[in-house]
Amino acid sequence: MLGPPPTWQYICIAYIPLLTGNLSVVGSSCIIYSLIGSGRWKTRSSKPQNRILLAMSIYDLFHSLPLAWTFLLFPKGYGLPGAQGNISTCRMLGFFIELGGCGTGACNALLSIYYWLRICKGVSPSKFAKYEGFAHFTIFSIFCGLATTGVAIKLFNPGIGTCFILSYPPGCETGPGTPPCDRFPRDTLGVYFQFFLQMWIQIYVITVTITHILIWRHVRKQDKSINRFLEEQTLEEAQTARRSRSVAVQSTLYVCSFISCWIGPIVLFIIGSILGFQSFWGVLVTNILTPLQGFWNAFVFARPTYSRIREKYPEIGRFEVVKIVFFDPDFVMSSTPGQNNAMVDNAAAKMESGEDISDTHSQDSEGHGKEDDKSSENHDRILLNTKNI
Repeated sequence: MLGPPPTWQYICIAYIPLLTGNLSVVGSSCIIYSLIGSGRWKTRSSKPQNRILLAMSIYDLFHSLPLAWTFLLFPKGYGLPGAQGNISTCRMLGFFIELGGCGTGACNALLSIYYWLRICKGVSPSKFAKYEGFAHFTIFSIFCGLATTGVAIKLFNPGIGTCFILSYPPGCETGPGTPPCDRFPRDTLGVYFQFFLQMWIQIYVITVTITHILIWRHVRKQDKSINRFLEEQTLEEAQTARRSRSVAVQSTLYVCSFISCWIGPIVLFIIGSILGFQSFWGVLVTNILTPLQGFWNAFVFARPTYSRIREKYPEIGRFEVVKIVFFDPDFVMSSTPGQNNAMVDNAAAKMESGEDISDTHSQDSEGHGKEDDKSSENHDRILLNTKNI
């Protein structure tokens, strides 16, 4: 008869996400504050990518926060030292893993679809917004419904340091001499796991992969066209191509963040299906990586503004720039003492629209020659005529 897993395995799987999960909580919280803090949502809500990113960050909180504090929800008496919960809180943990994990992945797919429609098909933000609300409603309805169903049929059960789609009691039918399963025997558990989680993650991975292949095909085609007919291209067309590439890079980074967190469960499921069992080390790596998406998303979210500020104002420390990006995005450091607030407001507005803040400094600073002012005005005119991707 096989004995229960050693205590150290329970401790590793339950307590290591205390670090990675809280890192994700901090990252998603910073994104949410940067989007809606101090009344900024009135201006930022006009962009679909910001609305999708807000929903993604909220779902990530639903997912990462319970995983980080698993020991508070994991039931006592099931092998985890320091566990404080019961079977009801265990099923609540499974509810939030289902809702938050699948909801986060769905928002990643929706963001990729939006970027594909915007870059490749020229769909305007206002047209996309007509269907976006229905998409968010559908995502929440499906996965809240699945999570509620999982609780109702008692699908979420305690395992090695976590509570999710597992047979009950723990360790049943794992080998000769082990007790039979009261609920969800192992020969049928894979079907539930596929329907409640794996199927959706696989759909998301396929969606983001296809959309990004199409996006980069379009961008490369656009680049070749500009290089081929360089003399015939207008500055507006060149600016649009540059913006398309920049947005494609940003979208790809969000996809990499998503795949890096969810490739583990996919590989673990495939290996488990082939070999008939799950390795402890595979489960551990999955539990470490899966809660980290909010953490990686924070880096991706901050990257464009961080790079612009550092490029224009290298004298500002890196940590100070990070604080500006997340906690004071309406402020841009001026190199001219006593400069009026008009420059700051203009720079903030350009940062919100994705334009280069360097134009604001050259346009609004006093003491520049007429030639610089004229160049800045012409550049601004080009930017205003360019479609906002």
